[in-house]
Amino acid sequence: MYQSHISIIFHQIMINIISPLISIVRLSNVVMTAAAVFLGIWLTQSNFITLNTLFLMTAAMCAAAYGNVINDILDIKSDRVSHPNRPLVNGTMSVRAAVIFAVLLVTGSLLSAYHASLFHLKAALIPVILLTLYSIYFKRTPIIGNIIVAALVAYALLFGSLPHPQTKILILPAVLAFLLNFCREIVKDIEDIGGDKAAGFTTTANLPLNTLKTVLLVTAVVYSSILFIPSLVLRDFGMIYTVICLFAVLTLHIIWVNIVLKTDWNSGANLNKISKILKFEMLAGLLALAVDRIVV
Repeated sequence: MYQSHISIIFHQIMINIISPLISIVRLSNVVMTAAAVFLGIWLTQSNFITLNTLFLMTAAMCAAAYGNVINDILDIKSDRVSHPNRPLVNGTMSVRAAVIFAVLLVTGSLLSAYHASLFHLKAALIPVILLTLYSIYFKRTPIIGNIIVAALVAYALLFGSLPHPQTKILILPAVLAFLLNFCREIVKDIEDIGGDKAAGFTTTANLPLNTLKTVLLVTAVVYSSILFIPSLVLRDFGMIYTVICLFAVLTLHIIWVNIVLKTDWNSGANLNKISKILKFEMLAGLLALAVDRIVV
């Protein structure tokens, strides 16, 4: 009987508290951010299993989670149409609770960064400030908002390694991450156009579709043209990186580009498919860096 009561209480906590928190922070994105920070430290420093590494990963995770929470707080009108299952829309979390959670996340991010170093506290302020400005203003500014989010995703790869001299080997991989996520942010804007229009927001999706298609394809070409430079030209990474990029990253790249080339590329199903492929391509790129490091 006692165990049954415990089980019921635990179940209620999961449904009413834990699940909304996991949902609003986009757990998969937060974990991916932590992985990028860890990878950046691992690739540039011989002593990477330290308390500082944990602090920096925590700082980045909290900052990424904060960005998602404040974004949901300011996007309730839009999400009622585009994302009706999000916690603030379906009522599983109140706006007041979300605001408190956002404050706790910012505090956690800055305190964790401070425990790593004063330099990293300053470095952690950059994403916190940009995420706040993005949610309040730049999300409604075509292209610029996409650039900010893509830059912050790329910044995660550099954040942990700064100010280590070896950070230079991560610059081009960070540029590649930026290009992929720039494309993904445009696709996500097009996916959300119905909700954004209902809320009166002007985003990148309001630009002509042919223009957006051209931007995606040009960015894809730039990405593929520099994909192998880190290994074949700069020699910062080895043949393992080249092989994984050739058979995994480039394959995924070609798949989503072919979808964009279709006349109905902007349909809901195709946009969702492109977004997922871009995410997997980003993961494959991180995997290429990691496996190359293990082997070499």
